[in-house]
Amino acid sequence: MTAGFDAIIVGGGPAGATAARSLARGGARALVLDRAAFPRNKPCGGGLTWRTLKRFPDVEAALPRISTHAIRRIYMEAPGGASVSIETEEPAVVLVRRIEFDHLLLTMAREAGAEVAEGADVTRVSEHAAGVRLEARDGRVFEAPVVVAADGVYSTVARRLGFNPGWPRDHVAIDMMEETPLSRLRAVEDGTLWVSFAPGSGHGYGYIFPKRDYVNVGVGYVVSSFKTSIREAPYALHAAFVAGLTARGLLKGEADRSCFTPYQVPVGGPLRTTARRRVYLAGDAGGFVNGFSAEGIYFAMVTGDLAARAILDGPSPRLYERLWRREIGAEMRDARFLSRYAFADLSRVSRLVRGVRACPPLARLLADYASGTDTYEGVRRRFALKFPRIAAKLAIRYFTHRS
Repeated sequence: MTAGFDAIIVGGGPAGATAARSLARGGARALVLDRAAFPRNKPCGGGLTWRTLKRFPDVEAALPRISTHAIRRIYMEAPGGASVSIETEEPAVVLVRRIEFDHLLLTMAREAGAEVAEGADVTRVSEHAAGVRLEARDGRVFEAPVVVAADGVYSTVARRLGFNPGWPRDHVAIDMMEETPLSRLRAVEDGTLWVSFAPGSGHGYGYIFPKRDYVNVGVGYVVSSFKTSIREAPYALHAAFVAGLTARGLLKGEADRSCFTPYQVPVGGPLRTTARRRVYLAGDAGGFVNGFSAEGIYFAMVTGDLAARAILDGPSPRLYERLWRREIGAEMRDARFLSRYAFADLSRVSRLVRGVRACPPLARLLADYASGTDTYEGVRRRFALKFPRIAAKLAIRYFTHRS
């Protein structure tokens, strides 16, 4: 049995590594458990919005230790072919490989004083009067007064302790992607982040993320839509998507099954309860993903940091929920609403894209948000002042939807 730690973090991804780094910097003895050995592969688009780096300047300073690719042009395409390009002065997105980025964050946690136990696949979790007991598949037992669950969309901790009885099908998306060396597949425009909304039938999206030595290409659907609207198997669907992009001249090469990895991501917003007594949920484990853009790394790191802050100041579950609601709560709520509203009628997505193309001030708002020049709350206020009628219409639909 391993004891003597102030906190145990289950999961060594961005949420867990950030929580461990913040805890260690605050003087706590922190232990990270992960079933993998790092560096390990993690399927993900690997897009860091610039605001992530502004929020975590120490991570920005460490980025030269890994390969990165800064993007200043975002291309969005809607059903029917409507499209718009948004240019930013500052990089809007920095593309990374998760195998490198996650290892960097965990290394930074170690450098701050956190300890890491790899190959620890937690299968049993129980709470008792003095703390939380975690049992790994290999027989190891770990105990601590507080646990941060950062173990992904199907978090063992969240399920075992009753936080998450199971995601509804419309709260999870299946992303079918490959990360392939440029020698086999490459984007024709390597300075553009390409995104398509609803590239086929159903509630879906597609993307091309060109990296320094690799390209990420993927197509995804909300699981409820995938089950009812899509007949192809995941790889067949993905390969057809890549072939279509190649035929359009957007890619050169062909799909590589050896680089293909489907995965799932929560898009329905945070769980009703994200902290209780001795347990805090961060990142995908708590549902902290933007339901419209599917951005997750930023929210994982923010919630990992805030969980650590609440533990150091308490521990206080109420403080944690107050902190994350104050910093990202409005964005989580609005993203979920916009996702449901826009994709309920695909013509709305086309109107949105055409509106951005026809209205430079709206494009500027999106550029400022993407690049981190302004906060979400700031952009939200500016939008309401600049477009009061649209904002009022969306507000009415939001409250009608809630009722």
